[in-house]
Amino acid sequence: MGKEETMETRLRILEAVDQPRDSIWDRFQEYAEVTAVRDGECAYHLLCEQKFDLVFLNLMLSGLDGLELLRRIRQQELCGFVVLTSEFPDFRYAQQGILYGAFDYLLRPLTEETLLPVLLRVRDRMGQADSVLQQESVALAEEMGSPQLPQRFDEVVQALAGIQQGNDARIDVMVRTLYRAVVERTFADRPWLSRFEQPEAYDTIDWMGAGSPSMVRDYCRRRLGELSDRIAILYPKTGCAKLDSILLYLLDNVDGGCLQKDVAAAHYLSNTALSELFRSQLGRSYRSYVTDIKMLRAQYLLQYTDQKIYEISAQLGYRDVNYFSRIFRQRYGVPLSQYRQQTQDYQI
Repeated sequence: MGKEETMETRLRILEAVDQPRDSIWDRFQEYAEVTAVRDGECAYHLLCEQKFDLVFLNLMLSGLDGLELLRRIRQQELCGFVVLTSEFPDFRYAQQGILYGAFDYLLRPLTEETLLPVLLRVRDRMGQADSVLQQESVALAEEMGSPQLPQRFDEVVQALAGIQQGNDARIDVMVRTLYRAVVERTFADRPWLSRFEQPEAYDTIDWMGAGSPSMVRDYCRRRLGELSDRIAILYPKTGCAKLDSILLYLLDNVDGGCLQKDVAAAHYLSNTALSELFRSQLGRSYRSYVTDIKMLRAQYLLQYTDQKIYEISAQLGYRDVNYFSRIFRQRYGVPLSQYRQQTQDYQI
């Protein structure tokens, strides 16, 4: 393999063929880590237990033939790239394999001339997707709070689908990876967000079984849209550096009184100037915004802690627990205790 053809990372490859391990792989040790098995059932169990970048399946396998194993791999999304191999130059096998979603079809015995292009194509496809994932996950995290976020997410997924050229299993993996990366980056860039949301609440993607790429995409878009909407309430984009600073101060100090005169003084403003800043930039009052973030903080404390209601009320700066309860019920339509019961039951 020439210098211009080298691969930066080793591919994890599973080869399933009912004969001794092909010695051709010895020439690719620097670029591929190959696990060889001699029957289809063993290959299937390994794929269920471990992650492989690429699978080579011989059509004629004992226990589970190559086409049936390919069907399971695609249905259960066990690997994004599967190459079928055979000793017989019959186009019908190749055609059926492609219909089942095979990445390629090679004749045995394998040679460096036939293997190398396949390995490079897989590495290139993975590299393109990884680059898009890295760049776009950062961009999407930065756009959180924008109403265009769901549309931007769809555009990124469409770009990934184009790179994978209809490989549903690989598209599914990419969408899940993108979703996790955006969530992780979103919380990392906004330390205050963990006072209102738990990152673990967005890990439910791990509990989704194999499904169509559109189903996974729709779920991820919906969850990211919900998180984006929450961020838009907590930290709306204003374009005003002074107000941005005040909003961050309030989010960091939501547990407390947040008295307008104290916040104004801390930012060298009069009460009137602070009120006007909120009216002109957000179209709402200071008190309205503070009430919003306190009620969202109350939701979090009710759902994820065992604090008594009077303790939460005091923590948020409400001396009168009845007043606190009344505001919460007006906002969400349920009493505090009922909200806690509903959300904690949902978690279970």
